[in-house]
Amino acid sequence: MSEKLSKILKGTTYGLFLFAFAWVSGQLFFENQTNSLMTSIFSSDGAIKPSIENLRVIYADEPVSLEPTLYDPTTRQRLINIFEPLVKLDRDLNVRPGLALSWGMIDDLTWKFSLRPDVKFQDGTKLDSTDVKDSFERAIHEKKSQLISILETIDKIEIVDSSTFKIITKKPDPLLLQKVSTVLIFSADQKEKMQIDPIGTGPYKFSSWEQGAGLILDINADYWGDKPKFSRVEMLVIPDKSARVGALVNGEADLLDFVPFDGVSHVIDQGLSISAVPSLEVQFLVFNTKSAIFQNLEKRKAFSLAIDPKSLVDVIGVDFSRTISQFVSNGVFGFNPEILSHVYNIEESRKLAIDSGFKGQTISLHLPKTLELLGEHVRKQMSEIGVNVLVSYMENDQFMKSLSTGDADLYFLGFKADIGDSSDFLNTLAYSKGSFNVGHYSNDKVDKLIEDSAVQLDPSKRLKNLKDAMKIVVEDDLYGVPLFEYQKIFAFNKSIDLQPRIDGLIYFDEINIK
Repeated sequence: MSEKLSKILKGTTYGLFLFAFAWVSGQLFFENQTNSLMTSIFSSDGAIKPSIENLRVIYADEPVSLEPTLYDPTTRQRLINIFEPLVKLDRDLNVRPGLALSWGMIDDLTWKFSLRPDVKFQDGTKLDSTDVKDSFERAIHEKKSQLISILETIDKIEIVDSSTFKIITKKPDPLLLQKVSTVLIFSADQKEKMQIDPIGTGPYKFSSWEQGAGLILDINADYWGDKPKFSRVEMLVIPDKSARVGALVNGEADLLDFVPFDGVSHVIDQGLSISAVPSLEVQFLVFNTKSAIFQNLEKRKAFSLAIDPKSLVDVIGVDFSRTISQFVSNGVFGFNPEILSHVYNIEESRKLAIDSGFKGQTISLHLPKTLELLGEHVRKQMSEIGVNVLVSYMENDQFMKSLSTGDADLYFLGFKADIGDSSDFLNTLAYSKGSFNVGHYSNDKVDKLIEDSAVQLDPSKRLKNLKDAMKIVVEDDLYGVPLFEYQKIFAFNKSIDLQPRIDGLIYFDEINIK
């Protein structure tokens, strides 16, 4: 079971972040929050040289591969300007034409697509339906692919002619277009060497990649769309948070992909611009309903009432994070505005703890190492109602084993609805047969709503199903305790302007040059 869970973790494509809080706490703040450190990395004159012809972007980490079927954010961030999908999601996650100029449903299981004419790969070969078929088959069947679970409803690809093909699904799939947007199309002739020399149809082509330094892209002069804005893009890698901010301020780059919260004021003081967007990544605690304690709904209620997410937000920074009411972010399809914000009521919690026999009991909380802030927060708040919390901080392998075996009463998870739909969360974590139902949650009515929404092609009916399911999970059954979501902040010099996308990706030609 542990090995199976490990594979799910590596292959899941529905935005699951087991160690999200660790990453958040590590990326949003500098390790050493001192004025002397910050002063040392900022230039005194604040001079920034505009860069228009060549764009330089700083990232915190780099991918281990340029395989186009990988879907982790680090890899995808590098590939989206080299490769393109059939349809694209715009900054608000609406579907727009990509390499497919048009599409439509022939019946509930059959979609017909027509390719744009005269699109060429960066090696000069022409795009045709064979390239599409090969790209989808690799995404569906390649062992290393992280798209397998997303594309599981696709039965086959049928080529009609060089520019027309059909996608046949196993069952009606209302999210097929969103799923199709995750598949990057590569040249069938180049598939054996695309990890070292990736060739797509995008506005920028691969030039070089030096591990530890970054990736360089050059303009694709024969791009089918509007002329690309930059002749060259350098995708720099600087793991240290202080050094990243310092490099931007000192004019070594034009754009910083992720600004630590306590670096924002320094960036602004140096004459740089910032822009923020909700990350859509929510953080929450999950009850293990198999445990002897949290099988009891009244004890789950007592626990929930004693947790104050606002105090966590105060630590992170109220300007850049906010508490949440449910397990997806506002803006995600299926978000239910009727669900009330999480209630913190210590007096009611104390009463309920006594009445339910929760007071005096000990619960186990398993967390990955580096989550001491969260563990201490839970421990202190439970002590207010007379409940003991035994917190165990584990290495990743130990933590995954605990999740698979259900050793703890309580866990922490983070989740991002990458395709903008709450079925991501519901199918993965709240469905009784979900691939990552670590809370062992089960409700027949919720299962039925999830199953119906998976094949419901009427958007209004589907939306109602998703809202109803979320309301039951949050308010009636108390699946867990919603905590917070944060904003992703970008910083850039005065030569450019960036309006961030909800998915956090940077498409270079969406950057405005001043």
